[in-house]
Amino acid sequence: MKEILSQSIIIIGTLHDKWTPVNELRDTLNELNPDKVLIELSKEELRDRPREDSIRDEMFAAYDWAIENSKQVDVFDVEVSTLKKGVTGKELNFIKLENKVKKLLKEYSWKDLNNLKPWNISEVTELEDKIVEKYFDKDKMREREFKMLNNLNKLIIDGKNVIIIGTGHLTFFQEQIPDAKLIFRK
Repeated sequence: MKEILSQSIIIIGTLHDKWTPVNELRDTLNELNPDKVLIELSKEELRDRPREDSIRDEMFAAYDWAIENSKQVDVFDVEVSTLKKGVTGKELNFIKLENKVKKLLKEYSWKDLNNLKPWNISEVTELEDKIVEKYFDKDKMREREFKMLNNLNKLIIDGKNVIIIGTGHLTFFQEQIPDAKLIFRK
């Protein structure tokens, strides 16, 4: 008799730049005990580790957790710059706008920021819209998300899959993988 395997997908949203406490992320992974962990890093980022310009400390911690716990692990991000031509992401005004958003959201935990409510605060929405409009190419942003989704579709296994991705991508992936469970989104 052939064994019937089932597939489950759990998505965890994180925030980069030391906003997601790695010990909490590791505890969450311990509780979930996945068969496979899929992480928003590119092969280039992983190969070039440690990368001084990487702000994705929590992604590297998740990767290390998977290795330490003998779990299957893959990365699915792509090297596609989503910035507009001529933008570096180090512009003073860009950094100021980002810091204003962080200040407005400072009372929320990384788990809270998996939900839409904090991001829908009018001042946060206004600042985020300004940042995207001035500094990002929306077509490239969409292209990157679809490329990540395509990579993920090739990597999902039978069993419990945990996808770790930045919170800014949660809505896209929730729409594209409707059977996925976003454990921190209420």
